[in-house]
Amino acid sequence: MGKNRKILVSLSVAMLLGIVFFGLNPKDFGFSNEVNWITDQSGIRFDKYGIAFSHPSNDWNKQNNLESTGFSIEIALKPKSYEEEGFNIIFAIHDGNDRNQLIIGQWRSHIITMNGDDYSHKRGIKRISINADLLSPTKLLLTITSGQEGTKVYVDGQLSNAKKDLKLTIPRSRKSRLVLGNSVYGKHSWRGDIFGLAIYKYVLSSQNIKLHFDKWYKERNFVFAKKELPQSLYMFDDKKGELALDITGGAHHLKIPRYLQILKRKILVMPGNETRLNSSFFIDFVLNIVGFVPAGFILTALFVSLKGGVEKYSTRITVLICLIISLIIEIAQSWMPSRSSQLLDLMLNTFGAWLGVALYQFSLRCGIWSQKEPTGRCFFVAR
Repeated sequence: MGKNRKILVSLSVAMLLGIVFFGLNPKDFGFSNEVNWITDQSGIRFDKYGIAFSHPSNDWNKQNNLESTGFSIEIALKPKSYEEEGFNIIFAIHDGNDRNQLIIGQWRSHIITMNGDDYSHKRGIKRISINADLLSPTKLLLTITSGQEGTKVYVDGQLSNAKKDLKLTIPRSRKSRLVLGNSVYGKHSWRGDIFGLAIYKYVLSSQNIKLHFDKWYKERNFVFAKKELPQSLYMFDDKKGELALDITGGAHHLKIPRYLQILKRKILVMPGNETRLNSSFFIDFVLNIVGFVPAGFILTALFVSLKGGVEKYSTRITVLICLIISLIIEIAQSWMPSRSSQLLDLMLNTFGAWLGVALYQFSLRCGIWSQKEPTGRCFFVAR
């Protein structure tokens, strides 16, 4: 092998390894599930990348018809901050279809409850919210009721918001599961503490809600909920282990795995309504193209140097190799909460590789790469 060819091989290997390294850069994600038991009181703490979830079950609507009886959710929580970026999910019941899910999420200081995945509210799906930043306590007892009379949100026993035309539903499916602190995709991490959670198959009265808050304020636990016959009740007083028990004896024990588990993956997603066309988007757009230009250039030069049949198909081989590497990276990114698998990225990477091929052929025709005298015919000729 000639000296120049050895250099091309070394450059090609270095560039491809560099592409894989930066493409799979976890961006401060260490694969551990950042959920810990709170030591000085009952509760669990969610940090940057955390999740707790139950196994799929079809008994969320097993005993009662929630469409007629309604339901209530009581959750005691403390957000870490009201300055977090993005829409972060505190609570979700997900049945495999994003548009059916029931979620409680946080966007900055707003605590939002809705069915569906209209996080940016661009589709105008009905929702109900409160502005927690306007409330004095850092620990909140949040109660959501929804039934025939609409949906209401109470904070610390007091009615904070109500919408008569909004009736929420709990997904009823064999795939339905409870998820805390994140979405099933692991892409909507919420940071904060959850001290207790109860789910009821009926609408709590305002008197009961006030009474529950009084007991919560005095005792700082969810013992009060036991006699109310909730469907699921989490005291979060286990203090250790990988399970937060549903003390009603139901099938909804929450698993807190040692390593973060992504329950559902999105692979090669096209940008949608949730895509933000900001400076970060355009920087990524350019980097996805530019990052593959050198690889396209050097790989083409390497395959041309091999002569024979390889030289004839150098463009196709180069673009195909870059496409495969980009595809592997995008598939791997679906396992990483800090990254997203985008079809647009795959297309931009492949286009960048083709630009690298075009740049090589341009420099070849101009005599720049071959170091021959320029012919005066500086134009692109595809191989």
